[in-house]
Amino acid sequence: MPVISGGNVIEGSGLDAPFLNAGAPTSGGSGTYVTKAAVGSLLIDTTNGKLYIATVATGATVTWVVVGTQT
Repeated sequence: MPVISGGNVIEGSGLDAPFLNAGAPTSGGSGTYVTKAAVGSLLIDTTNGKLYIATVATGATVTWVVVGTQT
């Protein structure tokens, strides 16, 4: 089995495990997990069963985008 080495996991950034949120996340300066998310962080909406990805995450703002064409 191939082994991937040299990668860094940023603990608590959503890159080690997806964030969970009851409902759709909010984006912006007071958005969901704004100070914890990194670009590429995943968030699962546990109410509606949708997956989101952070496309912008600066620590001051975050943008969450639904993945795919989930209905």
